Amino acid sequence: MAAPGGAKFPEVPLPPPGTPMWHVRDAKLSLGRWRCRTIGDHRFTDSSVVDGPIDTGDSFVYAYSDVDTSGHSILRINPALLPDTPPIWFVALPERNQPSPAISLVAFITKDHAPGTVISDPEFFSMAVDTSQQVGAIRWWIDSGIVDQIFVAEQWRRQHLGRAMIASAQCYQVHNGWTPRLASNGRRTALGQQYAEAALFPDRFAPLDDPAPPMDPPSKE
Repeated sequence: MAAPGGAKFPEVPLPPPGTPMWHVRDAKLSLGRWRCRTIGDHRFTDSSVVDGPIDTGDSFVYAYSDVDTSGHSILRINPALLPDTPPIWFVALPERNQPSPAISLVAFITKDHAPGTVISDPEFFSMAVDTSQQVGAIRWWIDSGIVDQIFVAEQWRRQHLGRAMIASAQCYQVHNGWTPRLASNGRRTALGQQYAEAALFPDRFAPLDDPAPPMDPPSKE
């Protein structure tokens, strides 16, 4: 998968779990956004944000973020992180009226937008795409980076969509100049705990202390 600006993902192995993930801001864009690279190596501490230009050589690149010619944010995740995952695009749903602002990215796999594109809610409602076509969603608190909810539709599970949404949310945080680290508190569903136990960044998951009910809709049977 090509990255914004024609950059390519270096063909290097995925780093071992726990390898620091840090971010390079290569250029300032419109609306307070940044063109960024997310890197996996030991050059900087985990979640550091540094201003480029920086030559990262053959280090693993988790993601690139940029803006397309229409002004949409574009999030490109390294396909080595997401084997056999269908290409997804997103609708961003900000919640500014909360005591602490939150945001959701709702994922779709239709061909209406290029993979990794993020559109607004008003744009979405002008499209011939139904909300029932969503394949997943992730919601988190912008200021703290704490993930509040993550959901993958049952028929799309075991295709790394949860990892795709978390990686995209992390990329979107840095792209917007927000808190550069996403993490999970001790409240998770059973499926969320399964994900935590296989995570690439286990230190970002607090020990489970508040089991949450499943997010699946009730069965009609």
